[in-house]
Amino acid sequence: MFILIPLSVISALALKCLKKEKIRNTVILVLSIGIFAYYSWAALSFLCIFIVLTYLLGHLVYESRKSDPKKIRWMVISVVSAVALLFYCKYIPALLNWWNGFDILHINYVKLVSIASISFVVFSAISYIVDIHRGDATPGSFIDAALFISFFPKFISGPIVLWKDFQKELQKKSYSIDKISYGISRIIIGYAKKLLIADTLGAHILLIQSNGAAGIDIRTAWLWAIAYFFQIYYDFSGYSDIAIGLSSIFGFDVKENFRFPYVSGSVTEFWRRWHVSLGTWFREYVYIPLGGNRTGNVYVNLFIVFLLTGIWHGANYTFILWGLAHGVIMLFERAVKDKAWYKKIPFVVKWGFTVFFVLLAWVLFMSPNLKSARAVYKGLFTLNKNSVNFTWKFFYTKKILLVLSIAAAGSVLGLVERKKGLKEKITEFLDRPYVIWAKYVFLLALFVVDILFLVNSSYSPFIYMQF
Repeated sequence: MFILIPLSVISALALKCLKKEKIRNTVILVLSIGIFAYYSWAALSFLCIFIVLTYLLGHLVYESRKSDPKKIRWMVISVVSAVALLFYCKYIPALLNWWNGFDILHINYVKLVSIASISFVVFSAISYIVDIHRGDATPGSFIDAALFISFFPKFISGPIVLWKDFQKELQKKSYSIDKISYGISRIIIGYAKKLLIADTLGAHILLIQSNGAAGIDIRTAWLWAIAYFFQIYYDFSGYSDIAIGLSSIFGFDVKENFRFPYVSGSVTEFWRRWHVSLGTWFREYVYIPLGGNRTGNVYVNLFIVFLLTGIWHGANYTFILWGLAHGVIMLFERAVKDKAWYKKIPFVVKWGFTVFFVLLAWVLFMSPNLKSARAVYKGLFTLNKNSVNFTWKFFYTKKILLVLSIAAAGSVLGLVERKKGLKEKITEFLDRPYVIWAKYVFLLALFVVDILFLVNSSYSPFIYMQF
């Protein structure tokens, strides 16, 4: 807020004066590497080696493809190596903890590197290699490839940008006051989502957890689940807004990562709106290679994708079951989508079911283990016969009800898209001069509120930083 964003704006204004695109990209790369060096010199060394190897493998894949488009040896070696690295860094520790629990043969884990967002780094490398192999993009210069992998706005938690899209942005990006202004407005909104809504709800969740040792009543359990339902959305979409805003400051147009997922009329639609970049990555590099809708068993392909989606989030059983639960519902929806009875179901019913399912599935996602998840589900649907420290009246404060009301209203703004002509009318209204000035006044006020919340808050990392 006080160092990186001002530095980004100053850098972007300076880059606007430079003529050569290569020099501009080098400046952004140096800024990205500098931020990473501040985090960890050891991790920076790993990142540099990883970038060099990805760049060299990209050229090997390209040369191999030129000689014979059907040759896949170097592409397979590259992808398998990247996946093996991800597996070793992210999943081997959990597997060894499970194995060593049997106390038969104790195996020690040798940590290669401690790097945040290893998943996002590896996914970027796979996109770079596969897009080159498919002919969807060409190898970039070393500066371009390094910038793609290390570009700081998207580095920690995405959005996951594909190389074929990023390469086009490298060629057509532009620096302008309008883009800087748009970027700053997205950053202000992103901070508001995080600080005003997500962190307030997160603090209330911790309050319920710390005072619920003796158990909680049903109303409090539902408040807990609903608070997390909105917290994770505003936390991650807030981060995406900040990443998109920072990218815009530097001239890049990054695709939206959230499109009002809580207005979905099905779980299938939910995944077209939630973490769009992750869904796009799995569709491009897992679902389509498996055969997609054209070859093989579509249901098996979908099942595999959502199994891997759960595993990608972590090695816990809770993540795997969360992914499988979404996959099963999507398989059902695919099987019945053309049935007459399904088409007759009113949208509001489908929307209600989708929201209810997603909310219950988030309980799995937020729980550290299955025992904890079972306890939450039990609290949602059964009366607590034990005494409780505090009843629901203690937790249903005016402040939390106000924040939940704002969160609910903000999450369903996407409904205007479903009303024919309404979106165009709203856009026309927002383009009026006095409305534009009112918007800037509102953003300035929101920025002041962001700062007040930030200086009075304790450290609260984004939820998706753990992935």
